[in-house]
Amino acid sequence: MSFLSFFLVFSQANKNHNKINEQQLLITIYGNQNSKKIINYDKSFVSESKLFYESLEKKSPTQLSDKEKIGFTLKNYIEGSSYNNLEQLESVFTENATLYLTVGGEFKSLTPKEYVAFFKDAEKGKFNGRYGKVLSIEVVKDIATAKVEISIPERKMIYIDLLLLKKIGDNWKIISKTATRVDGN
Repeated sequence: MSFLSFFLVFSQANKNHNKINEQQLLITIYGNQNSKKIINYDKSFVSESKLFYESLEKKSPTQLSDKEKIGFTLKNYIEGSSYNNLEQLESVFTENATLYLTVGGEFKSLTPKEYVAFFKDAEKGKFNGRYGKVLSIEVVKDIATAKVEISIPERKMIYIDLLLLKKIGDNWKIISKTATRVDGN
């Protein structure tokens, strides 16, 4: 629907001095909930417009489950390392986190600052070829483990990262990381 149509619907509601609620306005703009049906994962039918309306009612951060909050932390971890965003990447770790990695064939213990420095020479915001995928998350009260696959197809490299997370206040932070290369090299 065009901006003009939206404007006309909205201004008409204001002219009539009738209070139109947000749901009615959305139905007027996007159609009613009897529009196209799609199959949900549990094989029930859900209208596309219902899914759209539900997406508008985003949860506040305090309503997110611990697993969703961990997913947000992992998203920042993956995006920060894939787009050379040092601040975003460093923000997912506690200041005293320990990273156990093999660097140059040698096993090392690194701080988050030392790890983030691996990305400092690359252009911030430019995709560097690292693709990340969360494989699993397991939560036990205020601790969690996560398994993430990092692939770099251009260099034919695949890593598995194992992350240990701790709930600090209302957020989840990575307190430890280790990784291994699994592509056969």
